[in-house]
Amino acid sequence: MWFEENRRSSMRKPSRSVWPILCAVVAVLAVGLGVPTWGAAGQVEVTIWTAFPEMHQLTQELAAKYMKENPNIKITATLFPQRAQEEKVAVALPAGQAADLIELDKFELYPYYKNGFLEPLPPDTEAWVKKNFPEYSVKANTADDGKLFDFPWFNAFKMMFYNKDYFKEAGITKVPTTVDEMVAASKKLTKYDSKGNVTRAGLDYRIMGGGAGTMQKYWTQAMIPYGAKVLDKVGDKWRAGYNNEAGKNALKMYIDAVHKDKVVAFDHKHDAEGFGLGISAMFQREAWVVGYLFKEAPKLNYGVFPMPKGSGGWGTVGNTMGLAVPKSSKVKKEAFAFAKWMMDDAQAMYSFDTSGWQPFRTNIDYSPLYKNKPMLKEFIQTSNLAGHAVYDYENMPAISEVHNRMAERIMTAFKRADLKDNPQGIAKVISDMAEETNRILADNGLLAK
Repeated sequence: MWFEENRRSSMRKPSRSVWPILCAVVAVLAVGLGVPTWGAAGQVEVTIWTAFPEMHQLTQELAAKYMKENPNIKITATLFPQRAQEEKVAVALPAGQAADLIELDKFELYPYYKNGFLEPLPPDTEAWVKKNFPEYSVKANTADDGKLFDFPWFNAFKMMFYNKDYFKEAGITKVPTTVDEMVAASKKLTKYDSKGNVTRAGLDYRIMGGGAGTMQKYWTQAMIPYGAKVLDKVGDKWRAGYNNEAGKNALKMYIDAVHKDKVVAFDHKHDAEGFGLGISAMFQREAWVVGYLFKEAPKLNYGVFPMPKGSGGWGTVGNTMGLAVPKSSKVKKEAFAFAKWMMDDAQAMYSFDTSGWQPFRTNIDYSPLYKNKPMLKEFIQTSNLAGHAVYDYENMPAISEVHNRMAERIMTAFKRADLKDNPQGIAKVISDMAEETNRILADNGLLAK
């Protein structure tokens, strides 16, 4: 399992105006990248590219089952590290040389649909998705032409993990329901050595790692509860939505955690590994961690709880790990059929159990899984919790660049001790970041006046 999400590209996505040039160039460069082929004895071969090891393993297991049930189909799955996957897709997809199915975060897929490289879901498949998937997942994967441009395969739904033994030791009798309670608990849970170095993080804020992933956790942990929006939509365009008190309070929360309250540090193990080793008492992550801890830390006494409420809102980011079919695929019918099959009741249950990634489908009885992995129940219940908002990335070509550039700036800010008790300094960081966000939008013709 890769713990630091450093696989997202921080390179700026090409604007709509340069796509024709890119297509002409990659048509030459893409020779030899491979095209759909026919397998032995008249088999139809469906190729799929995956970007996460656990999803690749799952795909291989499901493919073996599918091929047994459908001997006329051959499924060939190939794993690329996420950054390499993004780069390969950027070259191969416009050139018509991509796999028949591509797994990526939907905000990476959308620009390709917008520029005509992805096939929308067929009407019967779209109807099935709308019937079986939550409304928010359908909305998040619907393009401005009203069509679903990919399958909402997995839900990267975030919750807080906590160590029950550490809570008991600190005298904390209930899980935090507000940001203030969470911050207070983190102070009680932190431990230090004789030199004041953090030996146990009270709350392992995401302060380092890969671009958009770090920004995503910051969005969830701080921006949502304070009411700071990454983008404000005005008509059919956008502008930065965080150059305000809410945005400044969100950054202050992190600066205080690192440099004032010192409940987390840069030099200890982080993420799922750190939590599994007992180095952190709380951290924010997705359901796959349940599967990871089941294997790597089976004796860990832990639980999960919803992201706490703040003065400006309550909710989480449940971004979509999407699955899309290129227009260039010569086996679209077979590709759509295999993708849909991977999300039926039995396969969704199997996927949740073995990969840990949470299916978007909530109209399935997952209770057989709860005996060994009771925390999975909390993820399903919270995804249907009244009043608890679930956010996903806006469908617009510049969204990846916006988040990656913000990530670079906040990670630099997290290291600045001079921002402690420095509202003017924090305001300057936020203002400069918002100016860049608006410039990116303007470059893409998306900035609201």
